Amino acid sequence: MTLSAIRPGATAVLLLLAVYVPAFAATSLIRPALPVAISLIIGISLIVALALIGWLSRRGIGTAAFGFAPASLRSMLPAILIGLPLALAAAWLAAAFPSPSPIDVASLPDWQQALFFVIAAPVQEEIIFRGLVQSFLQRHWPGAVRVRTARLSTAVLCTAVLFAIVHLGSGVATVAGALVLSVVAGELRRRTGSLVPAIVVHSLFNVASMLVP
Repeated sequence: MTLSAIRPGATAVLLLLAVYVPAFAATSLIRPALPVAISLIIGISLIVALALIGWLSRRGIGTAAFGFAPASLRSMLPAILIGLPLALAAAWLAAAFPSPSPIDVASLPDWQQALFFVIAAPVQEEIIFRGLVQSFLQRHWPGAVRVRTARLSTAVLCTAVLFAIVHLGSGVATVAGALVLSVVAGELRRRTGSLVPAIVVHSLFNVASMLVP
């Protein structure tokens, strides 16, 4: 594999570091209460990601290339029909094989958990992974990989691996669920051209993980 073929993957990792390092650095320096820490991580990483998307889109690409496009009602149906059963299966798997979470959010009120993990985190992570990283990789790695009878985008699969790696601290079951979520969300993002179906699937996974005991 040539250097020019590897470079987009290395750049994608650098984009993730550019997004997350300032957020975690600020949180480590300030050491705020848990709700403020979560807000800072989500807020700072989202702002940086949007700034990077804005910078990249000025190079003649446009924000629509990063998934900032409306989704039709027809495109939302697969997000629900596919996402819901997979979300319940992933939540059951995580409950059957529990692992300690790197951040204990059990002390947060239900409304804060819903705000952070049903609304804010799905929007933030989908903009970062499916909006910024996957869109960047798709431009440089437009090919696909055959998995049995299906053909999956190389950019989708590589983004899914990065997304799973980010969740390594949450245990094997959560990593497996994150990988499935990322592939489904990534393919929906690629096929519909919009981040909205991916955000819906992500929210379904998080809701299921909160509701399944």
